[in-house]
Amino acid sequence: MQVLRKAFTQQLDQSVTAFVNSVDADEALVEVDIQGSIAHATMLCQQGLLTEAQGTSIVAGLKTILAEYQEGKFTLNPVFEDVHMNVEKRLEQLIGQDALRLHTARSRNDQVALDLRLFVLGQIALHKTQITVLKSAIAKCALANIEAVMPGYTHLQRAQPVLFAHAMHAFMEMLERDFGRFCDLEKRTAVSPLGAGAQAGTGLPIDPHLSAKLLGLPTCFNNSIDAVSDRDFVAEYLFAASMCSVHLSQMAETFVIWATREFGFVTFSDAVTTASSLMPQKKNPDPVEIVRGKAGGMMGELINVLSTLKGLPLGYNRDLQETKPPAIKVGKELSGCLNVMAVAVNSMTVNSATTLKAASDPDMITTDLVEYLVNKSVPFRKAHEEVSALVAFAREKNVSLSTLTLAEMQSFSKEYDSDALALFDPVVSVNAKTSYGSTGTARVKAVAESRD
Repeated sequence: MQVLRKAFTQQLDQSVTAFVNSVDADEALVEVDIQGSIAHATMLCQQGLLTEAQGTSIVAGLKTILAEYQEGKFTLNPVFEDVHMNVEKRLEQLIGQDALRLHTARSRNDQVALDLRLFVLGQIALHKTQITVLKSAIAKCALANIEAVMPGYTHLQRAQPVLFAHAMHAFMEMLERDFGRFCDLEKRTAVSPLGAGAQAGTGLPIDPHLSAKLLGLPTCFNNSIDAVSDRDFVAEYLFAASMCSVHLSQMAETFVIWATREFGFVTFSDAVTTASSLMPQKKNPDPVEIVRGKAGGMMGELINVLSTLKGLPLGYNRDLQETKPPAIKVGKELSGCLNVMAVAVNSMTVNSATTLKAASDPDMITTDLVEYLVNKSVPFRKAHEEVSALVAFAREKNVSLSTLTLAEMQSFSKEYDSDALALFDPVVSVNAKTSYGSTGTARVKAVAESRD
């Protein structure tokens, strides 16, 4: 590092410079760093710490650097260690000595805390939009296949008939919780640390509340030490992102299973499948599989940051530099996963004839038989035992439950009547579900129409 060395008798060793610099991660923070500096300069000007001419010059120079960055003409030099000093040195080249006034009443400690908060807020806004797009794709797919009946699973074993739309709506519930987590996190992230300085604040007449207002943030810090050392919002962001990635992974795993020849419930278009280098017949759902694979890395970054934070003494420590790359990496990864899953859902064809055939497995109607007997005033446990005995009887005879005669069924319970034979239709089964939040056809259609 070639700056801020007046109190030192030696330049920093080149290998140490390479080790401590953060320019690789900071490339993602250039725009928010400039945004924060513009707000800081504006506040300094309004507080009389800069003249109007100085403030105007600094802000104009910062806007020039921003335009250069957006045009690919401004890149970070590792010699200047981080984004903050790179911007400051470029500003000095553009406007001269006035650039040296920008850092008044500010430390890189509160500056980087702000940059990271603004970056995370940007990622939250992006993810909320992407979740909304994915939810819309799921809702559209569910409504388009509202009549499709499929097996529901527990323990990956066929359980009861459900509507395909009901299964898709389950994923929507997960995503709505993810959306809510990001909304909640947004409140704690949107706090300006500008004005905390290195950790003690300043004796200069600054206005941290004005800085926050200029940045569009609702509030500023209450404690200067906490302001520069708080990275709770990074850990929370990584948790919210990890939880969302887990939901996307579960969705991906489900779709991959459904798309197998063994299931055949859905088919992906060529837009989201790749070819095998050896087997000409293969169409692999690689993008969806990679979504599943990305979750582990995102969860790992959460542990990474928590491990960094747990051993820090009070105040700013350079270890906090290591909380930047995880947030930047996870932001990119989650964004890609959300986009890919929306494309995958939009490209997915539901094979309703295949799902109906699978849902027609008579064994999945046993719970309906139990409820049939309960409606005839048979105690639940007794009804369960009688249906279990009926299942065992069919298995001993090696026949399907649906082929048993009424007389055979009545030998296990006299409450069976001819209408019991109609229960083996999976469509009848889903139509019969009336409880709140169930797979009942009327309820699912109402949900699908409300989310369209």
